[in-house]
Amino acid sequence: MSLHQSRVSHGGTVNAARSGLEYLNKLPPWNGAGGFDLRCISEVLKRLGNPQDALPSVHIAGTNGKGSASSAIASILGASGYRVGLNISPHLQAVNERLVVDGLPVSDQFLGEFAYEVRNTAAKAMVDLSFHEAITATAFLGFRESGCEWSVMEVGLGGRLDASNVISRPAATAIVTIDYDHQAILGNSLAEIAAEKAGIVKPGSPMISGFLPKEAANVVASKASGVPLFRFGHEYGSVPRPQIGPATFGYWDKSYGQGVGDLFQYSTPLPGLHQGHNLAVAIKLGLTVGMSPQACKAGVEGVFWPGRLERIETLGRPFVIDCAHNTAGIGSFISFLDAQGYRGIDLTFGVLDTKNWEPMIEALRPYVKTWRLLRPDSERALPQETLRQGIEVSGNGIRVLSYGSDYERCLREATEAHDGQPAFVTGSMYMIGRLREMMSVPTKPLWKRVVA
Repeated sequence: MSLHQSRVSHGGTVNAARSGLEYLNKLPPWNGAGGFDLRCISEVLKRLGNPQDALPSVHIAGTNGKGSASSAIASILGASGYRVGLNISPHLQAVNERLVVDGLPVSDQFLGEFAYEVRNTAAKAMVDLSFHEAITATAFLGFRESGCEWSVMEVGLGGRLDASNVISRPAATAIVTIDYDHQAILGNSLAEIAAEKAGIVKPGSPMISGFLPKEAANVVASKASGVPLFRFGHEYGSVPRPQIGPATFGYWDKSYGQGVGDLFQYSTPLPGLHQGHNLAVAIKLGLTVGMSPQACKAGVEGVFWPGRLERIETLGRPFVIDCAHNTAGIGSFISFLDAQGYRGIDLTFGVLDTKNWEPMIEALRPYVKTWRLLRPDSERALPQETLRQGIEVSGNGIRVLSYGSDYERCLREATEAHDGQPAFVTGSMYMIGRLREMMSVPTKPLWKRVVA
């Protein structure tokens, strides 16, 4: 019996799993009304025996890069021989992607049965959970009951009051990046945003920070006073080694007496120089929780993370899809275009009205020849006429095509308009996930566990 189906013999039924999935699907996502409160999820977890504290865990926050770092540290732990559960937020195509065990999304049976148990426990506690709270509780419970030896928890939003921030003492925490996003919730300054993200700091748990703006770094250092703090560029870091390969980096770490000399070199299968930084955070996390340099190297070199400058071929035309959904993400996307020498690109784009979309458009403008505007599958999608007016293109050969919610026509026309270079897709993850599903991309493990 597979790990992802083992719950059937433990009192679960097909009907229970179906009820659990229906429960998750009916729950409202947190949409900004009512604020944050950890009381409800804490009460449910207490009644479930506090599964969040049943196994060692790594807790990761950040504006961008936290998904890449989370999958990479999971891969490092897997390369060390451990069974690892990874909880990510959001998903691209299917809700099962939010719970990953040994590199693969869990089955409907697994997800539904543990969600059913969470539902019943919440009912007994007489509390109502949001979708994010419920699926986070499901992850904690499922990882414990399925025999995981480590859990990696990615923060959904912010940190201080995110549903994942109920772990009493993680083995380590990390903040990968801090930039502007979700200002209406997290604050309008980098210091305010940093204070929310640094809410995951716990007494006795080492904190790993990526390269942070000074204003944010000062706040994180203050919040982490009294715990071991390791900062990218200070206590550890990575340096590109282009003479060895275009995606090769040297990892250095003062804890190993290396100064700025390489402790080891690693290559990354994840495109973009920014991934060298994100994976260095994961390496430092791995070393901090006791994994070997060899396992850290193997883990980051064997990780896969979909939708991040991912190259996919559809009907003879290559596409590069990237989940850049805020200004910092667009900056990394543009750095990739610069490094590859791409100009005059064919870009499919859509964005939510909660995003700071005008600077995103302004940054992309010099690179785009054809704009294909799609409506993200969300009630918060920015109206296409507003987006079209924001682009404000007149003459000079630039085309702006609006497709509304006609994903099929957009994909077909982008495929047919083959000009010798890839078509690009970026913006809302809601849009990217749906397009990726239409491209019928086969499931690929995020990492592989090494079993001696």
